[in-house]
Parts: sequence; C-alpha cells; structure tokens
Amino acid sequence: MELLLKHGASIQAVTESGLTPIHVAAFMGHVNIVSQLMHHGASPNTTNVRGETALHMAARSGQAAVVRHLVQDGAQVEAKAKDDQTPLHISARLGKADIVQQLLQQGASPNAATTSGYTALHLAAREGHEDVASFLLDHGASLSITTKKGFTPLHVAAKYGKLEVANLLLQKSASPDAAGKSGLTPLHVAAHYDNQKVALLLLDQGASPHAAAKNGYTPLHIAAKKNQMDIATTLLEYGADANAVTRQGIASVHLAAQEGHVDMVSLLLSRNANVNLSNKSGLTPLHLAAQEDRVNVAEVLVNQGAHVDAQTKMGYTPLHVGCHYGNNKIVNFLLQHSAKVNAKTKNGYTPLHQAAQQGHTHIINVLLQNNASPNELTVNGNTALAIARRLGYISVVDTLKVVTEETITTTTVTEKHKMNVPETMNEVLDMSDDEGKTLDSFAFLG
Repeated sequence: MELLLKHGASIQAVTESGLTPIHVAAFMGHVNIVSQLMHHGASPNTTNVRGETALHMAARSGQAAVVRHLVQDGAQVEAKAKDDQTPLHISARLGKADIVQQLLQQGASPNAATTSGYTALHLAAREGHEDVASFLLDHGASLSITTKKGFTPLHVAAKYGKLEVANLLLQKSASPDAAGKSGLTPLHVAAHYDNQKVALLLLDQGASPHAAAKNGYTPLHIAAKKNQMDIATTLLEYGADANAVTRQGIASVHLAAQEGHVDMVSLLLSRNANVNLSNKSGLTPLHLAAQEDRVNVAEVLVNQGAHVDAQTKMGYTPLHVGCHYGNNKIVNFLLQHSAKVNAKTKNGYTPLHQAAQQGHTHIINVLLQNNASPNELTVNGNTALAIARRLGYISVVDTLKVVTEETITTTTVTEKHKMNVPETMNEVLDMSDDEGKTLDSFAFLG
C-alpha cells in the first residue's frame, strides 16, 4: 500500500460503482489500510454514488474494529446516504449488536429516520433482532415514532411475526392499540399476516379486539376476509363482535361469504353473526355468495336461516344477482330453495330481465323451466325480449320470442335504461371502495 501511494496511486480513485479505496478497505475490515489511507489524506466521509461513507460500508459488513477506528478519526456517525440511512440503520437491520452499541456510545441518534420514516428500531423489529432493539431502547429509541405510512415499531414486529421483539416493545410500554394514519393497529396487522402468536400476545397485553380502522374494519374483518381461522377464533374468544360493521355496513360474515370461506362463515354464525345482516346498500351475505357463485357458502347461510328473497334498497334479490352474473349453480340452488322467480326490483326488473340484459341464455332457460313469466314489464314498459332485442343478443331473442306475447313488446329500450341497471348493479355490489383500499395499504410495511 505504501509503495502504491509513494508512486502516485490516487486515494480518491473510484470504481464503476463509485467506491473509493477507503470504502473497499472499510468493507473488507482492513484497519491498517484504512489508517494508511487516512494518513495520506483520504477522508472517512467521502461518499459513493449512493451517498454512503466508509462507516456505512464497515457497518454493513460488521467490521467493528474499522468502525471504532473511523469514529475515532473523525468519521461522522450521523452520515446519511441518499435514502437518509445512517450507519446505525444498517447495523440495526443486520443485527450487528456490537456496532450498534459503538455507534450509540459515540452519539448516533437512535431516532434518526430514513426517507420512509424508518428508525433503527423499526428495522431491528422487522428483522427480529431483540438484542439490538434492547440496546436502542436503553439509549432512548422512541416506541411511538411512526413511518411515513404511520406505523410504529410494534406494527412492524406484528407484520413479520417477531414475537420476542413484540414482547420486548410491549414490556417497554409500547401501546398495543397504537393506530396509524388509516387507524390500523398492530392487531389488524397481525391478523392480516396470520401471525397468531403475536396476535395472542397483543390481546394478552390489552390490545382491543374491537379496534376499528378509520373505515370501520376490525381485526375480525381482516381475519374473515383472509380466512385466518385461528386468529378469528382467538379474536372471538377475546370478545370480538361478530356483527361489528364498517362505515359501509359490512360485517365479517359479508367478507367471508364473498370470498367463499365456508368454515369462516360457519364459525362466525356459530358466534351469533347475523345471517341476514344487510349493509348500507341492503346487501346480505347471501347476495355476495350469489355474486361469486359460492353455492357451498349459500348452503350454510340458508341452513342458518338466510332469507332467499332478501332485497337490497334497489330491490335486488340474491336471484337477481346470480342471474346478472350468469352464475348457473347459484341460480339453480336458489330456485331449489323456493326463491321467487318473478321478484321485481324498483325498476321493475325480474331475474329474467336481468339475465336478458346480460345475454345469459343458459340462465334464461333455467328461469323459464322454473316458471319465470316472460311477459313481465319493467317500469319503462319493457319485456325481457325487448331488452334482448335492443342489445342485440340473438340467442336470447330466439329463446324468448317463442314464449313472449309480441303485442306487449312495443316499448323500445332507451339508452338511459340500457346503461342504468348495469351501473346500479355494479354500485350495489361494489364492496371495495375505502375498505379495499385500506386492506391493500398493508403493502406499506414491505
């Protein structure tokens, strides 16, 4: 090294990835070379293309002796890379407890945050480094600092199932019900990721099974949607309300029915979930089972007293819904259970109108075989045949014209009416809106 330097080798020579000799020496743990380079004027605070100093590199590879030397010779312990990551962030994430201790003793801030809002404690929690988390807490790391998405270290431990770290945080008085921007608590997170042991720990430490996010989702809603049976059972044992509803009036049993989770539906009903509970649009669990053609779920619901002719605010029955989506199995099931084949919506649509409008010839045949009346008129005076003709469904027209009295198919389907009902159905059956967005937002913890 001395020979190279004596013959003019540049101490600032840069590799394609932007590393100088001191970066490489620090990463490889060569204390003597680091010392020589600094003696010849190399700065310990020179950065590579990612904004990292030699101290970042030494922390990444766990070179405690190099870290000690760099800090003693003027390296900035708070140096930030382009993402605002400090050497402490790196060593905490990688579980380098001895380096974490060194950096903290040399004045590194335990609460410095990256551009995403992660502190060293968030990273230690994510990776499950209990010893590192303990050092950080002993040096004043905050339990309540949140990431840009609004989550505490306990949320992160809950996501990744890091039981020991979660327990440590709770013992150090982390709030088990800390809520982020969207109102999600660590228990919501544990439920979403099916971390049963963390969920049980949180509940034992006082986490509320009733905690609702801003859209009204409880941990039980999430467990029901994700079919997390063990967590759902635990939540119910701790008193979670099976009939708690979101801002849109959606209960856990709605979500389980829509997703086709038969065992979850059975569990919820066994814990007094209301089988006929309707949301703000009037949707019952049976409507949602019909939408997704979940006959196995429908069987459970009907056996537990679900009303086969329950109507939404617009008057849609589960049979209307099944016909709209062309779901042959559920249509047959509902008819076998005495669903009213000529039930009308507020627009005067029967299931036959609904099937005709969507072009579902196979459904129309089933309805006709079950005594559907082809001559029923909508509020606008249209038969199912008139609607099919206007929309150009040739096979539907061929099926219906044989059984429809042509004299009453005089009114044409207006463009407005053509568009109105599909939009209405989509609106009535849309369960995503705020709820879906909130569940998707769990990606934040990645």
